[in-house]
Amino acid sequence: MSDQTGFGYFKNVDLTRRQGLELGATSRWRRLTIGAGYTFLAATYQSEETVNGESNSSNDTAAAGARGLQGAIEIEPGDRIPLTPRHMFKAYADVPLRSNLSLDIDLLAVSSSYARGNENNQHEPDGTYYLGSGSVPGYAVVNLGADVRLRPWVQLLAQVTNLLDKRYQTAAQLGPFGFTDTGAFVARPLPAINGEFPLRQATFYAPGAPIRMWIGTRFKF
Repeated sequence: MSDQTGFGYFKNVDLTRRQGLELGATSRWRRLTIGAGYTFLAATYQSEETVNGESNSSNDTAAAGARGLQGAIEIEPGDRIPLTPRHMFKAYADVPLRSNLSLDIDLLAVSSSYARGNENNQHEPDGTYYLGSGSVPGYAVVNLGADVRLRPWVQLLAQVTNLLDKRYQTAAQLGPFGFTDTGAFVARPLPAINGEFPLRQATFYAPGAPIRMWIGTRFKF
């Protein structure tokens, strides 16, 4: 945020690095096919940066004792880039039940990651000015599918995603939260500090899709 114009702006980070490894394996036992894959990704900043951190509890203004007010945070080389989980695991099994019927089941597991606004990885909630962990919890989702060949030229397909109806979040961002403890909306619910009204900050989450099912057909000509 510019002190002169009052407008926000964007800048490119000078240096970042993404490094890691991927492992995968597939095996077949009789008619059963199984496979798994693992990804490790270390995505980090590699240059010093100063960015807006008004929603981050570790910003310079909050560190000076004025919590809830606008401030900046310092990114150091090695800080993890938000919304990039370090670990991802996938596994699947293809199970033929009959000559014209097969089931497939797969698992996706993702580790936690930092929220946008927590680029320095130092945000800590205090329950008053800063709410929420500043990170996205890890999660695991199971999907189930079926394939029925009615004729050589037509198939019936069915898919259930998030079979266990897992409640999870795929992303998060720090931002102002204009509500009191009782749920009433007040743009600035906290008392003034040296003539400035602090904002309550929270971690906002992007929810994952609940259980859902679809059925379709496939024709071959």
